[in-house]
Amino acid sequence: MAQGFRWVAICAAVLLSGCSAIDLRSRGTDLGDAFRLRLGAGIGLYGEVEATSWIHPAIGFADASLTPRYTLGWDPRPGQPAGMLRTAAFPTLLVASSFYTEPWGPSRSSDISAPLRGFLGACILMGNHYVEGESCSLLRLHEQIPNPVLSLAPSLTKLTASERSSRNSWLAISGTIGVVTIDVGINPLELLDAVLGCFSIDLLEDDESTGVHLPDDGPRETAERNLDG
Repeated sequence: MAQGFRWVAICAAVLLSGCSAIDLRSRGTDLGDAFRLRLGAGIGLYGEVEATSWIHPAIGFADASLTPRYTLGWDPRPGQPAGMLRTAAFPTLLVASSFYTEPWGPSRSSDISAPLRGFLGACILMGNHYVEGESCSLLRLHEQIPNPVLSLAPSLTKLTASERSSRNSWLAISGTIGVVTIDVGINPLELLDAVLGCFSIDLLEDDESTGVHLPDDGPRETAERNLDG
């Protein structure tokens, strides 16, 4: 065991020996981006399992929080200082779908009747995130029956392709039991980005730039023109 730790330390030293201060800061940032831990006070009974955006079921009833959640790692989701508001279709709508009516009215409803929409939402373990303005479910089937009440938060529409890829790569579990809410996760894509960064490969294009870019009319070009003139 001790020999294994020694080899890990040697490999880490070799990888980091050629890193500049900016490189080391970028590696630390990448590692921080790969983990998340949030604890806070809330109220409700709700749980989610997140294995990328494709396997993201929700069960329970609802949870809400108006207090900040202490966070480790990068998270582009908006509204963190304001807390959260989430609801789950399962198990409520599995047994009560026949009484389900669309709160937004028939003018915004789809061709699928409200009771059937509620039943299907429960079957795919659909959850609704009202602060972020998006849903989750198994195999992203919620995209076939979107919730018209939700409107994607502006900060999420501005994410780059790399940020969206990172955001959709989490392995996490979150939920609220009574008055305590917790969210714990690890991001394999961000971990890979941190490792590849040691070889000057910026997979997610989020490292600090070390290059110096001169304007087109920089000192060098100006001096050359003066010599020619």
